[in-house]
Order: sequence, then structure tokens, then C-alpha cells
Amino acid sequence: MKKMVQKYDMYRDYVYSVIIDTKERCIRMKNVEKFINELVRVGKSINTVSAYRTDIQQFKEWLYKTTGAGTDNITDIDLEQYIQYMNVNLKRSVNTINRKIKSIVQYTKYLNNAEVCMTIVNNYKFKRNSVNNVKAKLIDKQDLYKLKMTINASGNKRDAAIFEILKNTGVRCSELINIEIDDLKIDINDKNSYSYIDIKAGKLTKNRLIPLNSDVATAITEYMKVRPLSTNKILLQGQRGSLSRIAINKLLEIYSIQSKIELVTPSKLSYTALYNMIEMV
Repeated sequence: MKKMVQKYDMYRDYVYSVIIDTKERCIRMKNVEKFINELVRVGKSINTVSAYRTDIQQFKEWLYKTTGAGTDNITDIDLEQYIQYMNVNLKRSVNTINRKIKSIVQYTKYLNNAEVCMTIVNNYKFKRNSVNNVKAKLIDKQDLYKLKMTINASGNKRDAAIFEILKNTGVRCSELINIEIDDLKIDINDKNSYSYIDIKAGKLTKNRLIPLNSDVATAITEYMKVRPLSTNKILLQGQRGSLSRIAINKLLEIYSIQSKIELVTPSKLSYTALYNMIEMV
């Protein structure tokens, strides 16, 4: 009888702990959603809101697995360990760490936790890349050639179009994944025709007409011949719908490994394109 009572007490305590833990997690989720709604209310872009949500969610998951605590009681030690985790384990760049920490700072401000916010800022100095390291971000011409050959050899017309757009126009990845078919004006058969992309989904407030050279125009035209039939107006489509930034990064990572070159990212391709344009002026 005593054993049954003890088992019952243990089971009861376990159930209570699960209920309390679930309630606390629900409250924390509500706080995050309220914060996200506030970002939308003040007019933050879709990409910015998405980045905030991802940054906070990743920090929440890491914090819960590491300490079992929630984001409502962040300490300076938590932030120091998280920064070290991103730097050492995940190999994140300085810019990426900066962005994620800023997201957490803004969230703590929203929770009116000013003391923690100041501790975070004081203990982590936001580093900036030196202007002297500009060329470190560029992709070597030989690596670009190897990457292009690897992508073309795959026979994937969509991936070839992605590569040519990033390599030749300098658009951001967030802009790339939001290009719609109606944003394109291409006629490769008319030599006097002016091909361009009308960029609307970027950080700039004004639309930008970006001219397309023959490599980009041809790559997009070839992709359109095999593009899946869809009511979705977004240009780049995968098996599950429009491609995301994560998907674009993953594609380039795979092709970089196959090409046996240093990792190429969308931002590196865009940066190289812009640098080459400036050098040509």
C-alpha cells in the first residue's frame, strides 16, 4: 500500500511539474508573439520580422536545452555562453552574431528588462569588420569559374539562374527570393531590347531597375522553360513552393563542397558582383 502511495505521489508531482512547465512555456511564447506583433505594428519589413523571430526562437531553444530557463530571466552569463556557442560551435560570423544579439537586446527592451539589456550591451562590444578586410569577402575568379561549371554540369536550370542573378546583379538574397515573374522584362531574341529586373522587396524604399546581361537573361529564360506550373508568382520555385533564404544557402553550400572550394554564400556572391561593378567604372 505504501509503495502504491509513493508511486502515486511521484506520478502526481511529475504531472504537476509538466503542467507548470507547459504553462510557463506558453507564457514565454505569448511574450514572443506579442513582441513580433509589435514589430509588425511599427512597420518593420517581413524579412526583418522573420529574422527577429528566428533569432529569438533559436536563442530560446538553446537556453532551454542548456539551463532549462526561459527568456524572461536572461543573465549576462547566458549571453556570454551563447555568444561563445555561436562563435565556437556554430562558426557564425561577427555580423551574424551582432544581428542575433541585437535581436535579443530589442526583445529584452520590450520586456522592460532594462538592467539585463544594459548588461548585454556592456559585456559584448559589437565588433565591426575593418574596411581593410574588404577583399576577404570576395570570391576568387577561379573559384567562381569552378562553381559555375559545377552548377551547369548538374543540369539544374533553376540553380544556374540563381547563380547568374547573384553573380551578375548584386541583389541581396532577401530580394532574390521575392522576385516575381512580373518583375522581369527579358527578350533574348531582340538585341535592341533592354532586359532588367524590377526589384521591389529590398531594404530600399524605392524600386530599382537592375539591367541584366546576356548570361543572366539566358539563364532565366532557360529556367522559365522548365519552371513548374504554379499560380505562385514568385520566380524561384522548389518542390514545396517558393525557395527560402535557408534553401539558397544550402544549395550554394552543396555546390561549394562539390567544387572543392571555400564556402560560397549568397552575400559573398552579391558582394563580389558589386565590387566588380565598381572596379569596372
